[in-house]
Amino acid sequence: MTDVPDPAGAERLAFTDPDEYLRRREFLQRAALTAGLTTGVAGLLNAETLVAEAARRQTRRPIPSPRNLPIDTFVVLMMENRSFDHYLGWMPEADGRQAGLSYVNRAGQRQATRPLSGDFQGCAHPDPDHSWDDGRVHVNNGRMDGYLRTKDNDEFAISYYTERDLPFLPAAGKAFTTYDRMFSNILASTFPNREYMWAGESYGLRDNSLPPNVGYRTGFPDNTIFNQLEKSGLSARYFYNDIPVSALWGAPQLARSTLMPEYYSRAAAGTLPNLSFVDPSFANEGGGTSGDEHPHGDVRVGQAFMADVVHAFMQSPQFKRGALFIVYDEWGGFFDHVRPPRMPDNRNSRDAATDFGQTGIRIPSVVVSPYALRGHVSHLTCTPVSILKMISYKFGLPPLNRRVAYSPNIARSMDFESRPRLTPPPLPDPPNIVGQQCANRPPSLLSKSGGPARPAPHDFATDGYRNYMEAMGFRYRPASPDTMFRQPSTVTQAHKRAGG
Repeated sequence: MTDVPDPAGAERLAFTDPDEYLRRREFLQRAALTAGLTTGVAGLLNAETLVAEAARRQTRRPIPSPRNLPIDTFVVLMMENRSFDHYLGWMPEADGRQAGLSYVNRAGQRQATRPLSGDFQGCAHPDPDHSWDDGRVHVNNGRMDGYLRTKDNDEFAISYYTERDLPFLPAAGKAFTTYDRMFSNILASTFPNREYMWAGESYGLRDNSLPPNVGYRTGFPDNTIFNQLEKSGLSARYFYNDIPVSALWGAPQLARSTLMPEYYSRAAAGTLPNLSFVDPSFANEGGGTSGDEHPHGDVRVGQAFMADVVHAFMQSPQFKRGALFIVYDEWGGFFDHVRPPRMPDNRNSRDAATDFGQTGIRIPSVVVSPYALRGHVSHLTCTPVSILKMISYKFGLPPLNRRVAYSPNIARSMDFESRPRLTPPPLPDPPNIVGQQCANRPPSLLSKSGGPARPAPHDFATDGYRNYMEAMGFRYRPASPDTMFRQPSTVTQAHKRAGG
């Protein structure tokens, strides 16, 4: 069942979850009104058509010229491996689905979506599949029904969190602008998606392989947005906790990298660069102590880190001319009901099995800015590369490549006609916590606990990546409360009170 206009599906949903049925019906009616149609049309047209019409209406607002665009400070916080429906499918104004969906598993059994009900790690479940090939099984030519048909996926992949489960992102999304058509950059795993975030491409790689020239310790060609900004006399900096993604581009990009405490101090002093990329802690994702929300890390740790990054930005003097984007790298194998589109790309192919223009499944995303509409859901179809498009537009930079050139400018989701909203809304500040090791899983190679276990191939904490970084002279240090949080003493004090 995709839309309430589907009679059989609507009847099932009204019986099994009347609240979800009413929410879905009201969403379709609001989408019809936003599209300039009568609410009666909501019973005749599907959600995709209504949302597309609503998006056209929303994006008619003009964008100022680059010189007059009043944003010169960009921050991008990229978390890990969650889908839109899995996290935000409950949002009343958004095209989200949670209860009432069901999927057939490999044994031919139909299973219904279910709430996670306080399970913040999923240690009892396998990490859902989310590779290039797995993603195409999940999408299934647009049917969006293959989430239980890949080898490792169980009911965890079709489970969801409600608004009250996540201590920060729901409040931020309701206070600022949320995107319900933000798709991950590419239908593949972590590395390719993060490579698109930095450079608008994954250099032809479909998986988490290291750059092919690792023997020379140079990484990918430095055709990143960072290099482009610096060549134009602008500033860019990458802030990390333990494992720097920047190492994929070799020593030059590592030189632009620093630990998180510098982000907090520069935000407070009003000296953030024109562009900041911010990453959580990645080590020991499979074991449960990472801070990036990747299974099996505790999502509350990631939410607390996210809250600190956002609060530091909102309290910064640069908030008045800034925009902070919260995005996730990819869907992580979790369910979502909206078919991802194709985008123009240097490596487009008519063969779906080899097409780099195929975007990935929807991800949660929010923009925090004085120029973000408050309490708004944008239906703009975009990917995180659309942020690169806005940066290029603002600073008069040529597009990095075809993907950036033809991506929608995410500035079209913002409001530059009204007076900027300079007073940030009150947002929760959840307590800083440290993730706990899953009792049923061994720690991965770079975790504090050490251990002989080899992590999953999608983890950053692989021995290959460790050796690659060490060959460039990088010395790994595990993340700690001192590197992750603005007020790390709150964590250490809590541990002392608990006898830790």
